[in-house]
Amino acid sequence: MSIDHLIQTLQDFKRPASAHGTPDRKAAVAIVLSAGERGVEMLMIRRAVREGDPWSGHMGFPGGRRDPEDSSSQACAARETHEEIGLDLGKHGALLCELSDVNTGWRPDRPEMLIAPFVYWLDAVPTLSLNHEVDDVVWVPLGFFQEPENRQALSWEWRGKSIESDAYYYDDNQIWGLSLMMIDELLEIVPGA
Repeated sequence: MSIDHLIQTLQDFKRPASAHGTPDRKAAVAIVLSAGERGVEMLMIRRAVREGDPWSGHMGFPGGRRDPEDSSSQACAARETHEEIGLDLGKHGALLCELSDVNTGWRPDRPEMLIAPFVYWLDAVPTLSLNHEVDDVVWVPLGFFQEPENRQALSWEWRGKSIESDAYYYDDNQIWGLSLMMIDELLEIVPGA
């Protein structure tokens, strides 16, 4: 798929109506795409290890909880992205679409919150500046997620029970959970990207 076709396909995508209730807390993330040496690449962050953070050390997308002063979920994603990695999406990014809400409350030990994922395109990547919440930025080629052998079964324990899910390992970074749910939807929209 050409970059122009990918961009147009994402711009034409209409987010499905939310099937979730309306939890009190909401959040938003930015899924940032750009052309790189390995084709279209996706910006992911490795969150800093912090006590009390349920996503401590996980791979994910820049974003976070919506503040009362955020005018919209998109404004939240843009603000959080600027705070966490110094990327001004209003200046450098073009909004392509909004994906389906993801509910974090599927496990009792996770706070229930709807996350609104917004997909952006960058023509050029500016210098990034990471804050204390982010350990690293990793650019992952979309093609990596389209190779079936890169998707692996993941077993993990929760409250004495073994739970099965899927994960990708890119340069020793484990990509799974909520981020993988968002990536799966993105790849359904632009298969073969």
